Amino acid sequence: MRQVVVAGATGLVGRELARQLAERRDVEATALVRREGSLRGLAGRVREVVFDYRSSADLARLGTELPCDLLFCALGTTLKKAGSPEAFREVDLAYPSALIKRLATLEPRPAFALVSSVGADRPKGLYLNTKAEAEQALVASGLPYLIVRPSLLLGDREEFRPGERLMSLLLARPYLGAARLLAPQSDLVWKYAPIEAAQVAKTLIWTCLEKPSGAGNQILAGLPLHHPILA
Repeated sequence: MRQVVVAGATGLVGRELARQLAERRDVEATALVRREGSLRGLAGRVREVVFDYRSSADLARLGTELPCDLLFCALGTTLKKAGSPEAFREVDLAYPSALIKRLATLEPRPAFALVSSVGADRPKGLYLNTKAEAEQALVASGLPYLIVRPSLLLGDREEFRPGERLMSLLLARPYLGAARLLAPQSDLVWKYAPIEAAQVAKTLIWTCLEKPSGAGNQILAGLPLHHPILA
């Protein structure tokens, strides 16, 4: 039975990861949460563990009382919600880096799957530079890794983001329709195509748990992220 841990399980992709993992019988899933009862509707199927990423004691639980063969990291916030660049970088860089550092001390080394962002390969600005640094920390760690770089994420967020909702209504659906019709095999077009959070979670789980090579130290974006069988 694979022991799978989800960090960021209350976010858009993280909730989908928890939901899809709860439907499997070949894993035991643990979600790291800030407060009990965060995963409404998944009680009894996904273990909730209250966790402080700044706590060395909590981090030390990973691999001991919290077994971990695979960790999905979907941690992320916005500058507006965080309140400052420093607070933003804490969530999007310091927390993932702390998990990476801890898991890199374990034997055998767990696999680490990171949700990053399109554009992290050529970063500009606070958001993408932070994502790029998190990717670099993972690659340098020696852990088996999978990095996914989705474009605009689609799905029902608990928090209302008017800009993303407007983009989804006006651009995302028409873009996807045009991509399917006019450029079904164009990796460049699909690199920037909006994607459902459920599809990102499905790709992460399929690649790490079902694909024969597993995480395989790879980065997925564009067509292979939308259609993982192509990776």
